[in-house]
Amino acid sequence: MLRSKLPHTMSLPLTILRGDDKLTAGLVVAFDSEGCCLSELAADFLGPAEQAYFSTLRFVRRQGSYLLGRYAAKLALRDLLHESDLRALEIARGVFDQPIAPCTRNQGWGVTISHAESLAVALAFPAGHPMGIDIERVDSARCETIFSQLSDEEINWVRAIGGNKPEMATALWTTKEALSKVLCTGLMTPIQIYNLAEFQPIGSGIWEGLFQNFGQYKAVTWIGSFHVLSLVLPKRSSPILECNVREVL
Repeated sequence: MLRSKLPHTMSLPLTILRGDDKLTAGLVVAFDSEGCCLSELAADFLGPAEQAYFSTLRFVRRQGSYLLGRYAAKLALRDLLHESDLRALEIARGVFDQPIAPCTRNQGWGVTISHAESLAVALAFPAGHPMGIDIERVDSARCETIFSQLSDEEINWVRAIGGNKPEMATALWTTKEALSKVLCTGLMTPIQIYNLAEFQPIGSGIWEGLFQNFGQYKAVTWIGSFHVLSLVLPKRSSPILECNVREVL
């Protein structure tokens, strides 16, 4: 591979604490930087089925997001599975178009992917510990659209923040998207089913939310300068990142 044509990536090791257990996961952020040309390198990291699907994509934007997301996901899995050949880490597509990670002899793995324009994030995790992730760019022009999908209580939370309406509205939206990925539904159900019961700050720019209809899950949300990232995971689990993810956002 020509490194000048590869996207800039950051690997963020993630530990999940659950009681006395420690689970290992991997979070990778990939940036479609200047000089990046993933389409020319697709054959170097896509498996046969992935290449076949990629050949059906007609729009440049969709091609770019697919490649960037798959590249990030494969790097996240590579770090966990110690597999240097990215083509061997072929990520299949489920019936709801959800990514399906390869299994190993010892353990099944899950993977969740999200895109925001020229940025993609991917999370690889033990399949027995379901998780979902979503990233969105903060865009004040989208506020009214997001507001139309929030509950009255959630709208009141946004209004109570005052000057940070776009960030808070985007944060609430990402929790719903991330939950829909855990459930493998996408946003194909009435949006109200994903409503939050509470959303509270737990640190500088970090929030935690609980859901009205899915009490077994919680959301942890990081609000950065340009993007918002939400992770949904089992309620009694705690994510521990080795670096400040907000600096990446």
